[in-house]
Amino acid sequence: MKTNLIAFLLLITSVSFGQDTILSQELYEGKLGDKSISLYLKIAENGCPTVYATGMYKYKQNKTNNWLLLEIVFSETKNQFTMVEHFNTGILILTRKEGTLQGIWISPDGKKQFEVNLIKVKTTPSEIEKLEEKLDLEYYYAHDC
Repeated sequence: MKTNLIAFLLLITSVSFGQDTILSQELYEGKLGDKSISLYLKIAENGCPTVYATGMYKYKQNKTNNWLLLEIVFSETKNQFTMVEHFNTGILILTRKEGTLQGIWISPDGKKQFEVNLIKVKTTPSEIEKLEEKLDLEYYYAHDC
């Protein structure tokens, strides 16, 4: 009985440490230069505890509904994000405050820079679920052998 209890407690402990805690899931819309975009940003904490961000964005006029996966490094205390587009096609440097993301987009060669202004939009749980499914797919396509 004691062995079963210890095994059960170890199982619960390993399961709880394996799950990340989602801190926020936000959809932003606005402009990158003169182009309309949507940006999905998820902030979570793993068991270490390390807070990290994942995300993706798309151009609204994109008829194929393709999203660009973002590799994100951020300062939690300053709410500053450096987002590198997968395949290094551009960099977003953004600051989050009061429901906005503002900053710049820079081309890989540094020759083009565009202002970025985004506003957080209300989303339903079903919309967040669809965005999460799309983010999972983008990670799968980007990192699958």
